[in-house]
Amino acid sequence: MGRCQRKVRNVFAQIQDMIARGFVRLSYATKKMRELQCEFLAGEVRDQLEHVEPYGFTSEPLADGKPEAFALFFDGNRSNGIVFCVADRRYRLTNMKSGEVAIYDDQGQQVYFMRDQLLIKTPKKMVAEVGGTTAITSAGAVDITAPQTNIHGPLTVDGLITGKGGLQISGGSGAKVNGSLTTTGDVTAGGVSLEHHKHNGGPEPDK
Repeated sequence: MGRCQRKVRNVFAQIQDMIARGFVRLSYATKKMRELQCEFLAGEVRDQLEHVEPYGFTSEPLADGKPEAFALFFDGNRSNGIVFCVADRRYRLTNMKSGEVAIYDDQGQQVYFMRDQLLIKTPKKMVAEVGGTTAITSAGAVDITAPQTNIHGPLTVDGLITGKGGLQISGGSGAKVNGSLTTTGDVTAGGVSLEHHKHNGGPEPDK
């Protein structure tokens, strides 16, 4: 083999050693830059490989030997490398339409940017912590379906309130109406009917 051929072969070997594909075995999540232990082909195990993530996004991969790791080794030096991508085909959403985006995990939770809606799905609890004012502006109706809705604090509504299941008020200083009150049924106060109570000395109401 000539000198030129040996150089070309060495270059190809170096390029081949620069990129590797394997599986995540351990994750050191407490690091500022997460480090992974990965197993590559032929049982090659590399420890403390920094997992480089884009700014503003982070995820903690499962460390059960199933997530796939894609590593880059500078100059083909297998002791000097980083993991630039971790994937887990077991939980990736499929049958997505072109242009759609999703965030997901192994528990079935997802934030799915669909072409016709934004879907937020979780079998767990959903908690939002907001330090300032929360403003929701909707061009359409807002529908809430829940067995019970609790609001802890004062409630102010600018528009009409329509209650189809009745109204019950307890505690505080009771109910106060500024303006007229119209009812199609009877009004009872302290057990006394507005329609059927009897005035002393006056005629009895119609029955």
